[in-house]
Amino acid sequence: MLAQAKTKKEYKKVIAEMLSSTDSEPEDEKSLASSIKTVDLTMIPTQ
Repeated sequence: MLAQAKTKKEYKKVIAEMLSSTDSEPEDEKSLASSIKTVDLTMIPTQ
């Protein structure tokens, strides 16, 4: 899902969708947070 986000706007939208989808599954918050950190490190270009 995150691989489809090609722009910052799409990226933020996908993250928001992921966060809202976990509202009903609180046990997944830790894994989601760690996956978002990983994505932040790998997807956001460093200059």
